[in-house]
Amino acid sequence: MFSKHLSLKITQWLDKRIPPATDVSLHRRNIFIFPSRFGFLFLVLCVALFILGTNYQNNLILILAFFLLGLFLVSLFNSYLNFSGLRIVIGKVGYPFAGDSANVPLWIETTTKKQTAHGRLHIALYGKNVQLSVDLDRLTNPVDVAVPTSSRGPQAIPRITLSSFYPLGLFRCWTHLQFASTILVYPSPHPCSVVTYDESGEENQEGPVSDQQGHDDFHSLTEYQPGQPLYHVAWKQVAKGQGMISKKFSGSSEREIWLRLTTSSGPQREADLSRLCFMVLELDSQGYRFGLELGDTLVPPAQGNHHRHQCLKALALYGFSEVSHE
Repeated sequence: MFSKHLSLKITQWLDKRIPPATDVSLHRRNIFIFPSRFGFLFLVLCVALFILGTNYQNNLILILAFFLLGLFLVSLFNSYLNFSGLRIVIGKVGYPFAGDSANVPLWIETTTKKQTAHGRLHIALYGKNVQLSVDLDRLTNPVDVAVPTSSRGPQAIPRITLSSFYPLGLFRCWTHLQFASTILVYPSPHPCSVVTYDESGEENQEGPVSDQQGHDDFHSLTEYQPGQPLYHVAWKQVAKGQGMISKKFSGSSEREIWLRLTTSSGPQREADLSRLCFMVLELDSQGYRFGLELGDTLVPPAQGNHHRHQCLKALALYGFSEVSHE
C-alpha cells in the first residue's frame, strides 16, 4: 500500500517537473544525476586513501586521494554537460493491432552544432529494464522503442527513460520523458467468414464474391490511386511510359456492400469488432469497394489504404470519445 502511494506521488511530481511534449531539449530541470554503484565504490576508495594517508602522514597517498576526488568531480560536470546537449523529438507512431508492439520512433539530436554527445545512451520504458542501447557517436535516426499493447483504442505512450554513464561510469545521468502523443491500437483481427450486407440492409447470402463478377466488364481507364489492387493496373500503358493507369470495370461490382456491427454492447461486442477487423482486411486485400456501419458511425463505401485506415480507426475508437489520430 505504501509503495503504491509513493509511486503515485512520484508520478505526480514527474508530471509537474517534466510535462508532456513532442520536442524535448534536456536541461537542468529535466535531468537527474547521481553516482552509480561504481561511483560509490570509487568515492569509498578516495575516503579510504585519505584516511590512510592522514594516519601514516604519507603525502603521496594524500595526493593520490585528492587527484581521484578531483577526477570524480570533473566526471560529474562532464557527464552532465554531455547529457544536457541532447534533443529528443518523437516521430509519427504507427497503428498496431491489439497484442502487438507499437514502434515509437525517437529522433535524437544535439542542441548545437558545436556540441556533440558521446557514449552509449540506454533507453527503457519507465520502471522497466533497458530495452536498447545506442552509440551516440554512430547514431542512426530514428531509434524505435517498442511499446506493448493489450487492447484496442487510444493508448498513451508511457514515460521513456533515457540514461547515460558517460564518460567514466562514475555517474548516471537520466531523465523520464513523457511525450504528448497517443497510440491508436486497432482491434486484433479474428479469422472468420466474411458476412456482408447490401444497400437495403439485407444480408448477402452468396457472399462478397458475387459482387466482384463485373470485373470482367471493362469500362474505362482512370488514374491509379494508391491502395488499388495491382491486377487493376493497365500494364500495357505503363510499358508505353504513360504512367500508372488503372482499369475501371462496370457491372455488378458497382453495387455497394457493407459490413455491419450487430452487437452494440456486452462482452460479445469486442469479439464482433475483432471479426469485423478481419473482414475489413480481407475485403481490402481483394480490392473490394465496401462501407462500414457501426451504430451511428458510417464509413461510406470506398477502397484503398486511406479507406482501410478509416474503417480500422472507426473500429478502434468505437465506444470511446472521438480523438483525432490522423
